Amino acid sequence: MASAELQRLWKLSQVDAKIVEIRKTAAALDVGKAVLAQIEALKAKDAEVGGKYRSLKTEQTDLELAQKGIEEKLKRIDKELYGGKVVNPREVENFEREIVNLKKQRDHNDERLLELFDLVPPAKDAADKIESQIKAKKVELAEKQKAAIAQKAILEADFAKLNQARPEATRGIPPALMARYDGLRQRNGGIGMAECTKKQTCGHCGTVLPERTLQGLKDDKLITCESCHCILYYTEGVI
Repeated sequence: MASAELQRLWKLSQVDAKIVEIRKTAAALDVGKAVLAQIEALKAKDAEVGGKYRSLKTEQTDLELAQKGIEEKLKRIDKELYGGKVVNPREVENFEREIVNLKKQRDHNDERLLELFDLVPPAKDAADKIESQIKAKKVELAEKQKAAIAQKAILEADFAKLNQARPEATRGIPPALMARYDGLRQRNGGIGMAECTKKQTCGHCGTVLPERTLQGLKDDKLITCESCHCILYYTEGVI
């Protein structure tokens, strides 16, 4: 049976172990870093796929406006040419030449518009798909961040309670033993004491404890693990 001092130290170590666990849990909280990386990757893809759609759509709109302008100009020329306002042969020739050029441009634009009518819809579908994926990932990110904030609040409350309880848990522990324990905690990531398991191993590092260590524990001596140097604690029936 462990001494009263070691029993008190063990209770303190349980408080400290919970504090360590809370810190680890807080550090590992999923705040959506992976999802954020996915969003950035989708944005990069959107810059390519969405950019292609926007470029095609802009070209389509510009050509449609150009066609409208050409039609209006042809109507205006036709009105001037055949409305009796233009009688000079040279002016008539210039207008006719302009009509030919405008119709060529119109035909060229029509060919490209026909191509765009086939290109724009699938490009839009691809861009919409990525945009939808980004929106879904943003919702997922917001949910993860909300859950992380809620979990963080719980951890902070538990952490505060444990820190308030710690001073009381140190009472009755000799200063020399406390100093040794705290030194071990600093070297072992906050853990200074470990239980001797039923498998006769150190509960912190898993090292199999030699017979002399087990005998020292039976004799109620202050024994440390030869591997991680944690102070060992045992209860009757374990060894």
